[in-house]
Parts: sequence; C-alpha cells; structure tokens
Amino acid sequence: MKVNEHFSINGYAVGALTGTDIDGGPSIETYFENKGSPAVVNADAVKLGVLGAVEQVSAYGSILYLPGADDEAGLLDAYVSVDVGSGVTITGGKFLSYLGYEAFDPINMAQLTYGSTIYAIPGYHSGVKIDYSTDGFSAGVAVLDSVFAGPNGFMEGDREFDDDIGIEAFVSFTNDKLTVLAGIASEDTDGAADDLFVFDLWASYAVSDKLTLAAEFDVQKDFMTGWLLFAGYSFTDQFSTIFRISGVEWDGGGNDTKYTIAPTLTINDNFALRAEFSVGEGDSGDYTFIGGQVVFKF
Repeated sequence: MKVNEHFSINGYAVGALTGTDIDGGPSIETYFENKGSPAVVNADAVKLGVLGAVEQVSAYGSILYLPGADDEAGLLDAYVSVDVGSGVTITGGKFLSYLGYEAFDPINMAQLTYGSTIYAIPGYHSGVKIDYSTDGFSAGVAVLDSVFAGPNGFMEGDREFDDDIGIEAFVSFTNDKLTVLAGIASEDTDGAADDLFVFDLWASYAVSDKLTLAAEFDVQKDFMTGWLLFAGYSFTDQFSTIFRISGVEWDGGGNDTKYTIAPTLTINDNFALRAEFSVGEGDSGDYTFIGGQVVFKF
C-alpha cells in the first residue's frame, strides 16, 4: 500500500486450525516454536512492514507477531540497500537467507507446512551482502554473523561477528519457464572438525499456465540429506492444488518421508483460503496432519 512517493507499507495476517495424529512420534509444534519438528507448521502470524526509498537508497523494516510462541513479537527484517548501478545492489542489516525453494512468509507458500528440505535451510541473520542481477541471471554473496539461528531463534543470527563468521552465496538462472538456483552456506566454528556446510539446489519449471513442477535437493554436513518433489496445478484462476513428496535421511541413521496435498481457494487479491492434508512416516514416528488456514495480505 503506497503512502506517498517515498513510503509504502505491506503485511499479512494468517490464522489456522490444525490437528495432528501422532503414532509413536514426538510432539509437533508450530514452525515458530520448533523448526525441528517433523511437520513444521507456518500457520499463525501477523507481519507489518515499512519500505522507504529515495533515489538509489531503500530501507525496509518489519515486525512479526507470533501468537503463542515463546517470543511473541520481534523485529524481523531490518536492512538498508543501495543500488550502485550495473545491476549491483549492496545491502546491510538483518535479512533472510538466500537458500530454500519454499518461502518463509506463509502468504508466499502454497501449503501450511514445510517439506523435509527445511531442516537444512537457515532463517534470518545479520551482515552485508552484494547481489548482482541481470536478465536471466542473478548471483549474490553475504558475510554474516552466523548461518543459522542464534539463542533467540530463527528470527536472527547469533549477533556476534568476533568469531564464527558465516558465508552464503548463490547463483540462479531464469527464462520464461525454468528457474534454477544453487546456493551454499558455510561457517568456520573456530577450526572445529564439525564446521558447518550447507548445499542447496532447486529448480522450478512452468510446464504450462496451469502446471508447475519443482524439485529440491539439499545437504547439511554431518546432519542430513533432504529432497523434495512438487507439482502445482491451477484448475481455475481461483482454485489450485499442490502435491508434494519430500524426504530426509539423517546422517546418524534413519529416514523420514512426507506426503502432502494442499488446495487453495483465492477469493481476491487480498484473501485466500487454504487447506492441507499430510502424512509422515519413518524412523522419527508416523503422523497425520490436517489443517485449514485463512490468509489476508496487503
């Protein structure tokens, strides 16, 4: 929503009713409370963001409210970007990771829960990044306080730059139908043997105006290997459904697989209704998830 020539606001509110039947597995909490759960749920949240721009300089900040979470509200995005020309942008502050096919914000997702590749995907962190973008090609590199979350959860890094500096980088290629992104994240944990390394690769292909196919593969060193297969089909301009199969193999032994179907009814540009039915099975325990969500965005 444009306020004037320099300022605009955006945001969303989503609320859901969900239920999970667990057969011998751990309890399942929301994504915001426990990113490591087997059916990570991005179901209830309110976000408000403010964007300011003057010539080549822009700044964006947002606040996220999470009903029922341990830390119910907090600063999410907080960064300043400078367009230096020739497709190059320099950004400093707190921002989201480059990695991951599935979106962070629930309004940009096609379902309520994440697939198994989420276990390797970072959240927010602070630092400086340089991005380059031209027709069909984008690349970026970031120097960060940490790759993964700090003591206050996925909404920020560890806030320390004196050690354990993180690095992220990506390249992506896009044409009218195909997008491919490859990214890495690395962190030197004071020379320890368990230094962090993450690799993420995903591709999305628009078979037609109605059908989109996607796949993702990621690895977190000494932790897991994940994969995801995705198909989205638009039956009409208002009604669409996605089908997803994802899996994870734990380096410590065992594996899990998740099957998902999620239809969405788009009422207008601001409102949508979404549902999901997922079944998980494997060494972490079997479960069945069902949920419905109301989505409002502006």
